[in-house]
Amino acid sequence: MKKIFASCAVGLASLLLLSACTGEQLSYFDDFGIFGTQARWVYVPQDAQREKEIHAEIERLSKKIDASLSVSSEDSCISRFNAADAGETIEIDAETYEVLLAAKSVYEETDGAYNPATGLLVDLWGFSPRHMAVDYTPTMPYDRAEPELQLPDNRYLTLFSEDSLCDFGAVEVYSEGDAFYAKKPENAYVEANGMRYTMQLNLGGIGKGYCVDRIRATLLSCGQTLGYYTLGGSSMTLFADPSSGDGVWEVSLNSPREQFGKNYAVLRIRDSVLSVSGDYEQYYTIGDMRYSHIIDPDTGVPVGGGSHVVCATIVGGSAAEGDARATAIVTMDLPEALDYARLHSNEFGTLFIWYDAASDTYVAYSNLGEGLRVSAEGLTVEVII
Repeated sequence: MKKIFASCAVGLASLLLLSACTGEQLSYFDDFGIFGTQARWVYVPQDAQREKEIHAEIERLSKKIDASLSVSSEDSCISRFNAADAGETIEIDAETYEVLLAAKSVYEETDGAYNPATGLLVDLWGFSPRHMAVDYTPTMPYDRAEPELQLPDNRYLTLFSEDSLCDFGAVEVYSEGDAFYAKKPENAYVEANGMRYTMQLNLGGIGKGYCVDRIRATLLSCGQTLGYYTLGGSSMTLFADPSSGDGVWEVSLNSPREQFGKNYAVLRIRDSVLSVSGDYEQYYTIGDMRYSHIIDPDTGVPVGGGSHVVCATIVGGSAAEGDARATAIVTMDLPEALDYARLHSNEFGTLFIWYDAASDTYVAYSNLGEGLRVSAEGLTVEVII
């Protein structure tokens, strides 16, 4: 059985190009810069011209969705929402409307554990796109010259954790005729030192999953039922594997910690979607504490310190909701994560790794049954019942 790899980290170089059982070499198209990462469509070649046309369509679609949701572009729908004052309403496109509705659904489903209204906190902790620029220089009053070496001012941590800034449930999303709108809550602002800060959204995670969902639908409408499409390695749709008798892929999950080797588990999957999130895609360490790009909405502090969910994988449902759900689980404590997985076991499968700081041990919890094989030595496995 051939294998492909999924990871929270950007690692498409580890994706193996598989060979079909007919002896045909699977082909692929790569796109770069979609949501700041690499996308790959793998398919069985049959009609080169038709496949170029399909690729052109999924490339156009992915770029359009990225442009709507990017916080780096001043013209995107999300950037215009973020620039709006509290109480303002802006017109958005259909893609942003659908992503916001999906985000609100998972926000409610997880009791706020998934919360895209933590944009100011993401920026405070140094994980916004502007901090990744090679020419980054401090521009905001709360900026540090080297965010990975110095913690933010507690005054701003308290300020940006205010309920008025983080109440995503209060964002109004609606349609009128053929137009779509989003309204920032009237009280979604705070003021400090002569500056006014309003609610900021970041939909990068769920946006990738939404993009995968749309491309999955496009590929199926074009008769593509073999191969897979992956965006950044953390969100993917898999059809049938043409090189296996049952069409099932084996997907190796990259390890979140070095002691587990390169991969810690293998998933058997076909005709489904897969989403992965964790504390090891973007992070920095100060002292003995890890600070990741995933913000715990209850504390305003990045996930990574003490006992916590190291990474989470969702199988099934929609990729958009799967991305949001995986992110939500990473912010939950152990009882919450287990209860959530049990409650929704009929809708999607769940796998996550819990780190217990007191005993310095890791445990993998899963309800994926025989579809999962954990291979890492020293990683205990518990079944979610």
